[in-house]
Amino acid sequence: MATPDEIAQIADRFSAITNQFCSVVDSASSLDRTELLSKLYPILPALISEAISLPDVSRDDDDELEGKSKFGFFSISGLSEQEWGKLYNFLKEKLGDWDLYHQVFDPTEDSEAVFGTLADDIADIYRDLKGGLVFRETHQGLPDEDAIWTWRLLFYSHWGKHAMDALLTIHFRLQNGS
Repeated sequence: MATPDEIAQIADRFSAITNQFCSVVDSASSLDRTELLSKLYPILPALISEAISLPDVSRDDDDELEGKSKFGFFSISGLSEQEWGKLYNFLKEKLGDWDLYHQVFDPTEDSEAVFGTLADDIADIYRDLKGGLVFRETHQGLPDEDAIWTWRLLFYSHWGKHAMDALLTIHFRLQNGS
């Protein structure tokens, strides 16, 4: 079991790469689509690697979380559904014809291709990660296990697939330039 100092170091390391990702997305209005994807391209594998390395920590419900579910604190991130929609639409417009891609949802089960959207991938990753950053900033003093537990849960249940799909799509978009 990791010590509190080790947990804090893990949370700090994950927060640093998360901050890099969110900063690039936050600066997207000043970038063209190639610059945006070129900046996200090296961050995504680091983000995935760090997420895979997050320890499986236990988390006790805390009175300071005011009875929210274990991942409910991400809803206070300041990124409402309306704000997410605004980000998604902005990214969709920014990416233009680079937004849609073909994928097989679950390559171990599915054989029929469906469309994915890079704007959705980036916006969903951003929302899931940004919430943890805001939580750590606004709830200093609460154990880092709370943020780690949630980042890990959401990686395996949601944003991890988005990150891998985005990485593969960005790889081909930048390689092919189309």
